[in-house]
Amino acid sequence: MWFINRRNSLQKQIILVLLALFLTPYLTSSNTVIDSTFSANGIKSNLAGQTNQELTTPTELETFLDPIISAQLENYTVAGVTFSMVKDGSVFLEKGYGYANYFSQTPVVANETIFRIGSISKTFTSVAVLQLVEDELLDLDTDINDYLTAFKIPETYEESITLRHLLTHTAGFERATFPSIVSSSYSIDPLVTVLAEGIPDRVRTPGTLSAYSNYGFALAGYIVQEISGKNFETYIQDEILTPLGMNSTTFLQPLPISLSSQMSTGYSENFVPGYFEYISIPPAGSCSSTASDMTKFMMTLLNNGTFDGSRILENATVELMLSKQFTTHENLASLGLGVYEFDVSDQRIIGHGGDTRFFHSRMILLPELNIGIFASYNSVGGSIARSLLFDEIIEEYFPYPVEVIEPMEGYKNRARKFEGLYVSARRVYSDKPTVDERDYFSASFIITAEKGFLAISGIGNVRFVEVESNYFVESTGEYYLEIAFIEDNRGKITHFYTNFVGPVYAYERTHPLYFESEFKSVLTVVILILTFISLAYWGTKGLVRVYKKKEKSPQIQRMARWSFLVNLIFGTITLVITALKLNSDILLVSEMVTAFKGLLVFPFLFLISVIITIVFTWFSWTGFKNKERKPYWKLTGRIHYSVLVALSIILVGIFISWNFFAF
Repeated sequence: MWFINRRNSLQKQIILVLLALFLTPYLTSSNTVIDSTFSANGIKSNLAGQTNQELTTPTELETFLDPIISAQLENYTVAGVTFSMVKDGSVFLEKGYGYANYFSQTPVVANETIFRIGSISKTFTSVAVLQLVEDELLDLDTDINDYLTAFKIPETYEESITLRHLLTHTAGFERATFPSIVSSSYSIDPLVTVLAEGIPDRVRTPGTLSAYSNYGFALAGYIVQEISGKNFETYIQDEILTPLGMNSTTFLQPLPISLSSQMSTGYSENFVPGYFEYISIPPAGSCSSTASDMTKFMMTLLNNGTFDGSRILENATVELMLSKQFTTHENLASLGLGVYEFDVSDQRIIGHGGDTRFFHSRMILLPELNIGIFASYNSVGGSIARSLLFDEIIEEYFPYPVEVIEPMEGYKNRARKFEGLYVSARRVYSDKPTVDERDYFSASFIITAEKGFLAISGIGNVRFVEVESNYFVESTGEYYLEIAFIEDNRGKITHFYTNFVGPVYAYERTHPLYFESEFKSVLTVVILILTFISLAYWGTKGLVRVYKKKEKSPQIQRMARWSFLVNLIFGTITLVITALKLNSDILLVSEMVTAFKGLLVFPFLFLISVIITIVFTWFSWTGFKNKERKPYWKLTGRIHYSVLVALSIILVGIFISWNFFAF
């Protein structure tokens, strides 16, 4: 393949493809199709002696891109690609590759062919919000319910949701359960209806954690519509597209007749034509554009809101939009307003990606270098190819400097602290019916400790080492990969962020029950079964004694056995409640008290019953209260009882490891 001879980076490319393949199902499911950050961001090689190449002429860049994209068209079954780049306030390169219509062999033309750009639409929505902020019609830190009239967002928490939260994906919504993409305009309800009927549950305090939200951005766009008095699509056309001369760009669905002939076909596997994708929440992803029009938008953002004499935002507002508004971790990328950082270079890179089922796009800006790059693929294989293309561009022209990896002191003793199953914070928490039947854990990572290093499922043999408290990097320095773990005020690891997924996705640590070996679960069941068998045996013996009218066992002996019945009841209730909870929800490591509420008393009742059996064990061996000071039953009986007590103590230890004794 073409990349084998490029800096001996085959292994890097394999890892990137593995990661992209691992994440692509989450990208292209029916309810997540218009986001793109869940792609292989950050996989890049840090090979010694690597220096960035100067972007001198368009011809040089074209010579670099042509073999890469040409190979991608074949290797990833991509019909067509459109590309554009701006530099120093002017267009540097615009070029189309392959076909807008594979079967009629209609070529992609950068200034004519229209591609769906998915969630890059959110950057336009953010600009619209900020325009109304400039006009003092909106405020970024006001409760959004102050702007809503047709419906209100439930006041689940004391803290209100603001536009700043919506534009940074930190509102605290669960993932919406309605479909984002449909195949017919007849399936699309008015925006107000979709938003009012599809309000996702609020699952965390606003501003505490980022979780990508199409609903949140659609809500921001609806507020633009409410406050401006214009239909959202009309507002974008009048206030952004027309002033910038973006004449081949629209949020309308279907496209206006004047633009429909320019629309590229989208393709699934093996060049099977797809349908025009209707986005049910337009502010989150309905924009269609050309590479040429996107140069105008990129130059506007790089030129403080002005293009060709037209100003759509003030200088300070653009700076606010591109600045750090929500920081995931001091060493990792942050979120701006409608944009986010790509932590893949020593240059600051900020932008957005966009994915529909068939189209895969990305726009990045390098403000300090006054460079913007846009690319879009019209086939499902573009999900991987798009990430590879930007990785190659950044590695060639904006590489991260080589660094010597120095593990922090005591790192080997700390690694197991971070083990566990981590699931995406962008998921459905409630029991609402959803069009997406994807398993909860399809977007998850299992982290294991190996000789002081961390291994992560899904990305090959890469290992991470702790270099600062709770901050890990790829251990050899060959790949620029980072993970930052976040802990609560009790020192428990609750979630992590990473540069190879991006700042809009946090991963939450689940309860140990999801991750720990099956041995503990099997042992727990065995202990309870042995306890039940013993109780059945003692009960049968008791009935036989009654039937034969023999003398009853000593009262203490009977009480000792009855205590095991209580032990069994409380232990079983604890496990049944836990199993039901685990089956209905994803239980996080920090959620025992809130998840079980009053039911958390049963583990403590079990603990008390075990303590009682320990006391009775002492009674049985010492003959306490026995006039003859002799043990209450035979040696085999005492051993039997003592073994059960020992097993119960082991069960207490298992319950402790499962955080059942939470406060």
